[in-house]
Amino acid sequence: MINEDYHKLLIEIININIEVTSIADSRRLITELNERESILLKLKENILTDIRRAESNFLKDKAAIRKKYSTNQKSGLTGMIRGHSKSKLINELKKLDSCSKTNIEDLKELRYMIDDLIVQFGNLKDPVNKSMRDRFGN
Repeated sequence: MINEDYHKLLIEIININIEVTSIADSRRLITELNERESILLKLKENILTDIRRAESNFLKDKAAIRKKYSTNQKSGLTGMIRGHSKSKLINELKKLDSCSKTNIEDLKELRYMIDDLIVQFGNLKDPVNKSMRDRFGN
């Protein structure tokens, strides 16, 4: 999934009416929070999978670049005209590393946001559950 899609889903999950005026509203809120929490847990699993996939793809791409330049050793006059393959290799690896780090860091940031939302949903449920227990005497 693309990071933008994750952001859109998180925005949809965050938009929830937390005002409670009755017991029915309390039950509705608890149900919605539980559903959204389970969605967040699934999203977190998907993000962890995407992080692993991005790291794996980075290693595969890095190996492919190294292989490309190891078989394409130029020396002498042609190496001077076309440029040294070592500098091209370094430039490609730096570019790949930069793109990969950015993507992985974005995914990790999403994971931290989801962890924070799960904690916040738990913090929202506690007072609602407590007030329902107080009303019913359980």
